[in-house]
Amino acid sequence: MSTPQEQVSEQSDAQQKLELLLNISQALGEEFQLDRMLITMVSEVTRAMRAERTSLFLYDEPAKQLYTKVAEGMNAVEIRVPLGIGIVGMTAEARRPINIPDAYQDSRFNQAFDKKSGFVTRSILSVPIISQQNRLLGVVQVLNKRGGVFTDDDQNFLRAICTHLALALQRAELVDSYVQTQKLQQYLKLAHEIQMGMVPRDFPAFPDKPEVDIHAVLDPALDVGGDLYDYFLLDENRLCFIIGDVSDKGIPAALFMAITRTAFKISAMGNSGLVATTLELVNKFLCAGNDSQMFVTVFCGILDLRTGRVEYSDGGHEPPFIIRHKTGVEFVDKKGGMALGFMDGIPFPTGYLQLNPGDTLVLYTDGVNEALDNDSQLFHVNRMDTTLRRYVDGVPASTIVRALVDDVAAFVGSAPQSDDLTIVTLRYLGPRTEPLTA
Repeated sequence: MSTPQEQVSEQSDAQQKLELLLNISQALGEEFQLDRMLITMVSEVTRAMRAERTSLFLYDEPAKQLYTKVAEGMNAVEIRVPLGIGIVGMTAEARRPINIPDAYQDSRFNQAFDKKSGFVTRSILSVPIISQQNRLLGVVQVLNKRGGVFTDDDQNFLRAICTHLALALQRAELVDSYVQTQKLQQYLKLAHEIQMGMVPRDFPAFPDKPEVDIHAVLDPALDVGGDLYDYFLLDENRLCFIIGDVSDKGIPAALFMAITRTAFKISAMGNSGLVATTLELVNKFLCAGNDSQMFVTVFCGILDLRTGRVEYSDGGHEPPFIIRHKTGVEFVDKKGGMALGFMDGIPFPTGYLQLNPGDTLVLYTDGVNEALDNDSQLFHVNRMDTTLRRYVDGVPASTIVRALVDDVAAFVGSAPQSDDLTIVTLRYLGPRTEPLTA
């Protein structure tokens, strides 16, 4: 168990990393000159990782080589590294992070680089930059963590940063493509692909976890939008999840969505999943420098796979439903909170739900219950209730998602989609030792 001093240090480290994410989000929103943006981002990575220097290598696909784009502490001469050669080349070829606590004790490290430069390498963390279309874009390498070695948390954080670096690099490609071809539709299509690639879409989500069945869908009203969802394991027995809705649409909302999702994941993992504390941290982060005055409603929780107990915290989001196995449907009277990004320092109450084997938690954004038909009538939660009652006898999570999507589409008819639509269903099947039998 961490001491109070260690907890303060961990919180300080998490706060510093959240500040870095804010700087990156501002750079993405304000700076279109790629070289300046990358120099800023590399500098911020060095500071947040408490490293001595950071290098950014980009991938030259035709040549099968990586070349230095930004390299702190080195001269302006471009260095090229073949794919598979050296730590950087091996990181790129394997497309997996490499974390070396003692460089001179690792046979993969080429000491000739140090002899030539006079720099002494102690520890190395090297992470690939992969696009949402699974393209290798480059590698980020940080050297010599001050006061220790790079941890698993450092590695996870740098991987999150590489997601944003990929976004920056792809946006540069988009801008160049638009300037050269003036094909706005191509720009928006690629932006849509980038955004959709940021939310998990592989199902079953956790094939080795028979305790839970998850399915989700995100359908923006425009090519890109501001809805978000995510889910991930905090440990062997706890599943963390979030759904959210940004107060705008289009590219600005998509950027706000991306930074919110990343900040939530880093904060949740850094606070051992304390949902109220996590929302307080993310809210503080989003309020800082929020000149656009955007905000996001969220509902997040932690499902204990052993008991079905859900600890949740709410930030002004739509109340969920629970489909009770064999008995009926409940509209959750949740403990309410304020949307994130409005005001720093506000508390977020903690609430609890109990899922029994076979019960399904249904989360959604207002693109579902506020979907409009041609007469401007709302789909409304009453219609959602009617749809969900068809499935009290138990069906896969994906069936419930598809039924809601189909019923909304039938109701709306030819009317244009008025808002982003997102649905997440979590069906609890009971602890591993007591599987659901009916």
